[in-house]
Amino acid sequence: MNYRHHFHAGNFADVMKHSLLMGLLAALQKKDTPFCYLDTHAGAGVYDLHGTQAQKTGEYLQGIERLDDHRGAPPWVASYLQGVLARQASGARSDYPGSPWLAVHALRPQDRAILIDVQHAEVASLRHHFKNDARVAVHQRNAYEGLTALIPPKEKRGLALIDPPYEIERDNYPQITKLITAAHAKWPTGVYAIWFPIKQRAPIVRFYRELMNSGIPKLLTCELLMQPDDNALGLNGSGLLVVNPPWGFDTGARETLRWLNDRLSDHPQRSWNTRWLANIE
Repeated sequence: MNYRHHFHAGNFADVMKHSLLMGLLAALQKKDTPFCYLDTHAGAGVYDLHGTQAQKTGEYLQGIERLDDHRGAPPWVASYLQGVLARQASGARSDYPGSPWLAVHALRPQDRAILIDVQHAEVASLRHHFKNDARVAVHQRNAYEGLTALIPPKEKRGLALIDPPYEIERDNYPQITKLITAAHAKWPTGVYAIWFPIKQRAPIVRFYRELMNSGIPKLLTCELLMQPDDNALGLNGSGLLVVNPPWGFDTGARETLRWLNDRLSDHPQRSWNTRWLANIE
């Protein structure tokens, strides 16, 4: 997988991640008190699906392009698609909004966003897109130290989305496990959503085992598989691990994944699942 998200914008993994992100934000908005959204690997914020990089892979054709007929879409998918259309209405028809844009678009006046990226070009893009929004702060720093340095936020409530470049991770994603454990120790009430690719099952099993041994009391994993996870050709599926999922999130996630699975893949062995790795009250 190429590190730059321009190649992958709008693919099936984005559709899944962004739909579930809408569900997490909606849950936080059930209370009137403000919350903080943190995006640790925020990227450029907006991508051009007609650009050279997106056209080179064409991944969006098996993602957002398959949702033209979205009749009967679950609420979180409908909210996600409304966000995409809002960006295209304010920018270009070929624009695809990343998680920072979708999240900020969904925030209320009292909420706040912290966007982190280490790449100069991505940070410049984020600052351009959000220069007139006082609710948004952009930080150029390494997420592996930046997240723990910036939590807990002053609001005490919030969500951190962690979507790292997995080409620099190895085996059972030890850097991610270390980051989640450290962040949870410093901000145990925060909600954390960690995206991860599913290429082969064995590394995922080891990743789950390490997390289950971390002592974090509430861990829910969501998976969307476009084909069997023993296919050696590349990205077979997409996962989202949620620490401290809001009440009812698992039910909404099942509805969302079921609907997306039937529309994003034609493979007879496509599948989806949610699973509690830990659920201690």
